[in-house]
Amino acid sequence: KLMETTPEILEKLSALEIFSDFSEKNEENKRILTNVCQILTVQDFSAGETIITEGEEGDALYILFKGKVQVLRNTPGNEQFAVVNLATEQNVFFGEIALIDHDRRSASVRALTDCSTLKLSGQDFINLCEKEPLLGYRALFRIAKRIAASLRRSTKDILTLYEALLDEVDSGS
Repeated sequence: KLMETTPEILEKLSALEIFSDFSEKNEENKRILTNVCQILTVQDFSAGETIITEGEEGDALYILFKGKVQVLRNTPGNEQFAVVNLATEQNVFFGEIALIDHDRRSASVRALTDCSTLKLSGQDFINLCEKEPLLGYRALFRIAKRIAASLRRSTKDILTLYEALLDEVDSGS
């Protein structure tokens, strides 16, 4: 079902990193966030239910509106391990890559409690950005910064693993 625009929803959107450039309370920002609200749909999940599944193609961003979730990843042996637990108060969203690319999900997200999410379709977002270029610029800039930070962390992790491997090889000689 479509989301009804309320002050609570507008406040939630402006608190999210992806829409934080619209947090200043002015009419233009409110108008743009109201347009975002109009394309959101509410999707509820019961405790234990999977919201997104690692490896599946993504087509939407999810905003955690109420509840707690757990982010899970698969090991090379295809066993799941918990990466982090997240709660509404943390202004959580996931699946943001789906706003720009229908790539495979990099993790699974499972509801720890009954949850309510606000779902933003990637296609609806792109269509709205065509009408609201400022939204597209600001939100996509935030997504790009988030991807860049993730890439830097991944590169650092790979270098750490490489150095550990070299140390192991050297100590074995």
